[in-house]
Amino acid sequence: MTLIKRIITVLLAIAIALSLVACGDTSWIVKVDGETVNSGLYIYYQSQGYSAAGYELMAEDQNYNYYMQLGLSYIDDPIGEEGETVRDYMNEYAMNMCKQYVVVGRLFDQLGLELTEDELSLVDTQVRNLWNNSEDALVKAGISQDTVEKAIIASLKEEKVFNAYYEVGGLNGTTEEDIQGYLEDNYARIKYITFNFADDATEAVDTDRKNEALETAQSYLDRALTGESMDDLIAEYAEILEQAEAEESAEEDETVKENLSEIQESENAEEAESADESADGAESTDGTDGTDETEGSSDVDDITSQYPNEVIINNEGTAPSEKFISYVFNNIDTGEFDLVQDDLNVYLVQKLDILERDDIYDDNRETFLYALFDSDYTALINDTLADYTVEVNERSVKRYKPDRAIGLE
Repeated sequence: MTLIKRIITVLLAIAIALSLVACGDTSWIVKVDGETVNSGLYIYYQSQGYSAAGYELMAEDQNYNYYMQLGLSYIDDPIGEEGETVRDYMNEYAMNMCKQYVVVGRLFDQLGLELTEDELSLVDTQVRNLWNNSEDALVKAGISQDTVEKAIIASLKEEKVFNAYYEVGGLNGTTEEDIQGYLEDNYARIKYITFNFADDATEAVDTDRKNEALETAQSYLDRALTGESMDDLIAEYAEILEQAEAEESAEEDETVKENLSEIQESENAEEAESADESADGAESTDGTDGTDETEGSSDVDDITSQYPNEVIINNEGTAPSEKFISYVFNNIDTGEFDLVQDDLNVYLVQKLDILERDDIYDDNRETFLYALFDSDYTALINDTLADYTVEVNERSVKRYKPDRAIGLE
């Protein structure tokens, strides 16, 4: 064999060996525009995806709140409308986050953004705390301390990129009025009184009871329109209901006492020698009833509250009913009173100016900002990603099961 052939043979052997190594390499999960994302980050985001799935499921079923608190597994549960399980959700979430990791980093650099010394110090503290508290679980899952640091830094970079575009003074041209507009469009500040006319929407409505509720509600509306305080009207009607409940309870107690008396007389007739014992039992029962009635008549007073009787509702809420929510947002203007009717109740509603509550806006401004521009930010990420080449390591995807990320493997 000539020297040239031997060299070519060696080079081919090396190339084949390297290709075999590359094919079997599961240290990376995806390459975006030539930048490699390690598999540890994918596993980290799988675990984050499990929590994200839990919150999404909890929005539909509050039982998932207990599953998450108690550490009960829901990894096999269905999620979404396409027949996916939480396992599928975790993998998809993790892959999207790995791609976004690169995109955010590129945008961060393009915008000339930097992390401050305080922010980097905060990263060190968060990494140290997380590692100290969860080192065994993280190592078992395949997540290194370096990976944790990368994920936390990526989160900070994402916040800075978002703010650079959508915060007031940013590239998008957002104003404070835009954010306030989101609050006004999606939330309402109200006071209301409920006039019940039915106990079950599936049963036939008692017309007389309904008409009585409508008449009472109208009378309260008329009084509100003439300037009476809504708080006074709420207190008055609450007192009326309390008196009615007390009278009903008294009638029930009287019925119980009469029944006890009849039973006692029957026992006396059948067994005269136990008359004293029966009488003592009746006295004990009377004493117990009196104690319960006293304990039940507690007076809950919210007059010390700065905003008594106020309720904040969301336009996607369902309480007290979907009909109620829809009517308040679509038919009642700020500052107005109106009557709302659903399947069980008539309501007198006062709609207040939500922007007068500085605490609501100030405490939740960041949440409103993110909600307002969430779809725009997602589009920005996807549009940027569309210009990049993406290579997914399917061997790594097959190897790193979501069960391992949450300690089930």
